[in-house]
Amino acid sequence: MVAIAAPAGPRILALIDGAPPMAMADAIDRLRATLLPIGRATDGDRNILGAKIDRFVGDGDAPVILMAHGAGCRAAAWWARLSPAHYVQRVAGAILVDPVAEAGHDRFASPSIALPFRSVTVDHSPPAMIAALAREWGSELVDDREEEAARGRRLLRIIERLSGAVVAHDVRTARKLARLG
Repeated sequence: MVAIAAPAGPRILALIDGAPPMAMADAIDRLRATLLPIGRATDGDRNILGAKIDRFVGDGDAPVILMAHGAGCRAAAWWARLSPAHYVQRVAGAILVDPVAEAGHDRFASPSIALPFRSVTVDHSPPAMIAALAREWGSELVDDREEEAARGRRLLRIIERLSGAVVAHDVRTARKLARLG
């Protein structure tokens, strides 16, 4: 008889640019997410950020969910598009909150291709402003012009949805492996 251990939940890495909105800060606290400020003053800072994301993603056994805010969303997309597949495949999904729509002089410029994992863009600006960026990322766009408390609940539901998909996949994989043994 083979015992199947319940898989641990995904680890969450929050990439933030400045102070996150209250709803996101609450989600970060509740989920015990690892907080990583993007520090984008120089190209060297950007490269160190990439190495820190690589290390976080590569160090654990559990899948990772990226949660990003502001320019952190572009940092997550930059990392995902330019990192080796063995890192990126460990990411179960991303929640991109209030991304910066204009690229401007963005240090996180990257090829305009869909992200290699599922993503949800949560934004409170008019949908026309952010829709093109969400399409470029291949991201589901959630219009989020709700009060702060409702917004926090919505972020937690999205994380639960992504986490549920990760756990279901892990259980299916464990069962298949158990049948092989």
